[in-house]
Amino acid sequence: MISNRLALWAIGYGLLIWFEATVMVRWFGDYLFVPGHTALTIAVFAAAVPLVFAIGWFFFASFKTTPLERAISAILIVAAGLIADAFVFVWIENVFPIMGTTQARMFASWLLWAYGIGLLSGVWPRRLRWVPAE
Repeated sequence: MISNRLALWAIGYGLLIWFEATVMVRWFGDYLFVPGHTALTIAVFAAAVPLVFAIGWFFFASFKTTPLERAISAILIVAAGLIADAFVFVWIENVFPIMGTTQARMFASWLLWAYGIGLLSGVWPRRLRWVPAE
């Protein structure tokens, strides 16, 4: 399927992206997830789409992945982040001490959205510039 080297890089990349996102939400979460500000919420969710696709494309282009390798890599990248986020949500009060319950729900929704887009980036579009087609 894929080499052990590519799998380890995908897992490491997923953990790196998870760490960066966690730190950014820790610092700027109060400005991103504001209850009652629908336009901002829509903007944060919309901005995640090109950002997550760009993160995936960077990895896929760097490793010249085939479509099958792209799909498996996307799964590994997302799985690493999801597992790490499971621990974050166990200790959410410690990781995000000033985040309220409503903000935590918005954050969790955004995470699911971003991880779904991350999985989608591994299979769509079929052809990416600078990434092998087969």
